[in-house]
Amino acid sequence: MLLQTDIFLGFLDWVAQSAGVMVFISAFIALTWLGFERKRRGSFTRRKGSEEGDDKKFDISRFLKILSYFGIVVGILDVWAGTMGLILDIPPSFKFAAITENGADHFTCIFLIVIGIAMLFKPVNDMPLASIIGILAGAAAAAALVFFVPDTAVVWISDWINPKLGLAIVFIIVTAIVALTAKFYIGVLQNISKFLSWPPVAFLMMLFCFVQGILLWGFGMSIFVNFF
Repeated sequence: MLLQTDIFLGFLDWVAQSAGVMVFISAFIALTWLGFERKRRGSFTRRKGSEEGDDKKFDISRFLKILSYFGIVVGILDVWAGTMGLILDIPPSFKFAAITENGADHFTCIFLIVIGIAMLFKPVNDMPLASIIGILAGAAAAAALVFFVPDTAVVWISDWINPKLGLAIVFIIVTAIVALTAKFYIGVLQNISKFLSWPPVAFLMMLFCFVQGILLWGFGMSIFVNFF
């Protein structure tokens, strides 16, 4: 178990030092977005026909959609690489560190965080994620009251309201507040994800990821100067 932990931590450390590699890998996720959205829409720039009909017609769409779920893992690693790069000022590649005196390439780090979050939300665009988060928060709040509120307080509360009814009210209120709040923020993130997966944008992003990844990984260079 200790060996497995060391291997996992070593892998995370490598990811943090390999932002250039993660940018390059992200290009393949953008490629799956490009292929899937192009098939689903029936056009490079606009939608033609319904999503269900296209999914039934094109087996390749299912395959690409499955591949896009792999983007969840890549997205998590992208966010990790970008965040650690910014916090610890880690160069985006070993080559970059060897030939320059700069630390993190801030643009690459920010790009990885943004694209990583988009990858996390791309496969769950059709899921009622805000409702799920709200229900979990409401259940957690009710459970916390059950476990941490002392019996003396329960007796006092019972003089005013049935404790079970009180828990139900807390559950409903917390669920509603958290769900409405999460719906707003998740909606913003999902809209960003949808925009980035629009075929023209996905195509440009794929090209950028390939070029930037190769430059960072193979040549220790960045398209953008370190201006942040």
